Amino acid sequence: MIYGQQFCAGLGASTVLAGMDFETYSEAGYTWDPDRQRWVSTQPNKPGLKSVGAWVYSAHPSARVLTFAYDLHDGAGPRLWYPGQPNPVELFEHLERGGLVEAVNSFFEFSIWRNVCERRYGWPELPLEQLRDVAAKAASWTLPRKLETVAAVLETAAQKDKEGARVMNRVSVPRSPTKKDARLRFTREEEPELFGKLDAYCIQDVAAEDAVSIRCADLSAEETRIFLVDQTINARGVHCDRAAVDASLAIIDQAETRYQEELNRITLGAVKTPNELKNMKEFLAGFGVDAPSITKDTLPELLKQPMPAVARRVLDIRKAMGSLSVKKTAAMGYRMDGGDRIRGLYTYAGGRTWRWAGAGVQPQNMPNAGPKVVKCDRCGAVHWAGLWFCPGCFGHKSTPTGWGIEAAEACLPAVMSGDLETLEAFWGDALTAISGCLRSFFTAGPGMDLICSDYAAIEAVVIAELAGETWRQEVFRTHGKIYEMSAAKISGLPFEEFARHKAETGSHHPLRKKLGKVAELASGYQGWINAWLHFGAGDYMSEEEIKQNILAWRKASPAIVAFWAGLEAAAIAAVERPGAPFSYQAITYEARADVLYCHLPSGRAMPYHAPRLREEVRYRKTKKALSYMGVDSKTKQWVRMDTHGGKLTENVVQAVSRDIFAAAMVRLEDAGYRLVLHTHDEPTAEVPKGFGSIEEFEAIMMENPAWCRDWPIKAAGGWRGHRYRKD
Repeated sequence: MIYGQQFCAGLGASTVLAGMDFETYSEAGYTWDPDRQRWVSTQPNKPGLKSVGAWVYSAHPSARVLTFAYDLHDGAGPRLWYPGQPNPVELFEHLERGGLVEAVNSFFEFSIWRNVCERRYGWPELPLEQLRDVAAKAASWTLPRKLETVAAVLETAAQKDKEGARVMNRVSVPRSPTKKDARLRFTREEEPELFGKLDAYCIQDVAAEDAVSIRCADLSAEETRIFLVDQTINARGVHCDRAAVDASLAIIDQAETRYQEELNRITLGAVKTPNELKNMKEFLAGFGVDAPSITKDTLPELLKQPMPAVARRVLDIRKAMGSLSVKKTAAMGYRMDGGDRIRGLYTYAGGRTWRWAGAGVQPQNMPNAGPKVVKCDRCGAVHWAGLWFCPGCFGHKSTPTGWGIEAAEACLPAVMSGDLETLEAFWGDALTAISGCLRSFFTAGPGMDLICSDYAAIEAVVIAELAGETWRQEVFRTHGKIYEMSAAKISGLPFEEFARHKAETGSHHPLRKKLGKVAELASGYQGWINAWLHFGAGDYMSEEEIKQNILAWRKASPAIVAFWAGLEAAAIAAVERPGAPFSYQAITYEARADVLYCHLPSGRAMPYHAPRLREEVRYRKTKKALSYMGVDSKTKQWVRMDTHGGKLTENVVQAVSRDIFAAAMVRLEDAGYRLVLHTHDEPTAEVPKGFGSIEEFEAIMMENPAWCRDWPIKAAGGWRGHRYRKD
């Protein structure tokens, strides 16, 4: 099957752009080991570019262009340039005329052009607004971002040169010397044949990129504006507290040394480091512990098993050294540039719904908690619950509280000491303390503030509006207490009881979290018992109780249940009758040219490639089941994937929420709020001190597009300050 050809023919083939591709060399992400006389990667599993990111890679003093291919599509064919040749003046003239250029993962090309070509070779500036990304176009059509994969999926005539890729991997990284060859890198003068193959590889990459680009429709004018905002945010980056990161890395290094010594001691030398997984599995097996996998995903379940204390301690050490505090702090250190900023943090259209994915430090997946903390009843200071006195006023009475910016700022002086024992003395487990402070390492630059807010329960609002669940719509148009109302609907407890409990005790009713919050997080997309268990319901109720609560939730939300069935029926009908549209509520499905399109209220469409129907037995009934070809979010492979009403609903709700958020990002940028961070519902801007206000920021967020003008979408919880936080 050849995907995309008829789609582009029907919706407009791509505008002809100049294509380009760099092949480069940089020693960023590597260090020279004088003892072993060889280069070593700073991160064993992420060498070079993968370790430091495009901006730091290109800004490294060793960064060079090895070869550069470009095609102006003027009939003259591809051109080749490398250092020592006259500069590509024709390309410069193309840009001066306002022409566009494109590449795969164009932020890399932008970084090389800015940090290498402009500085080292005297090239003119490459305006960000004249740059386009083939990978973004492919991803917006739910195809793989990787050139080799997408070219294979599209079966383009020009494919990526695998032999050339092997050459590129040899010449683009520093070389460890041998007895017969002491060279630290290959050069064109010494290896003309090798570099000739690299030149051919680079030209072939441009041809493959062009072939993919032609087969994928351009982004609309509106989406192009959103993409350019995305690229601006990536190029701008976010300021980072270098001193805090360096101090944290010093503490982590001390902890790692201690843990390795302990691990070596308690295993009698059988396991020397937490990364020796083969030896660790064999050691555990000797104590009757079967551990076929020891990863961050499998460790929690593994640790639930009964086992000897020494085996448990081995796994505890493995878990500690693989924690987010270790990985993210290291990523911050590697990716911070000379101006203490981290750039290139986001991937446009990182998933099927076009929501952004995080890159590098993964700012969308930051820890929300640290050690248990209390607030001093005398002075109000927050401190570690493990201390029997307040270190500020020496008071002895305190009240438990949650981790937040107060706790992080109180913890930071101990972190900044750079000393493991100091941090442990005041905050208990050092890695947990660092984990709680990670968000606060993102800061405003000198003379600047951060302003942030987020949409209140945006996905819950969107599903209520799309499904037409009237009582939910009313909740969001009035008090907005969806967790309390959901718990009341399921349990039968009067809604007023939740307000009474809060007024009398100062705390939320227990059912708000145990029932209402879990239900809202787990049930909206047809989740069953496992979904509730994922959100912690197993801590409060049995599986039979979960089942009954799920059924009660569904009974209370009939319009959402009908929405699942309605979307699935419409999608299946569209596949059965290509060319005919089938709608449910505001969502329309239509199949054309072996692609199923889901048309959203914003006007854009989500494609499902090669949709297929099969019959399967569900609950003793034979039903039609829908599948399609797509990118697996974990493996990044092009595979056949099953879907159903709940999953289709999740896609639609997340896509619509994304469209609302993306429009707000553009409005904020236009109003001078320079965005530096964002999650799926939370934009953060860096602005000069005195500029703007939280109220204006939130008002701009709530200027809904015309297609959802009357939806009760609210921005709340805004803050302004120096350090990033999660309130």
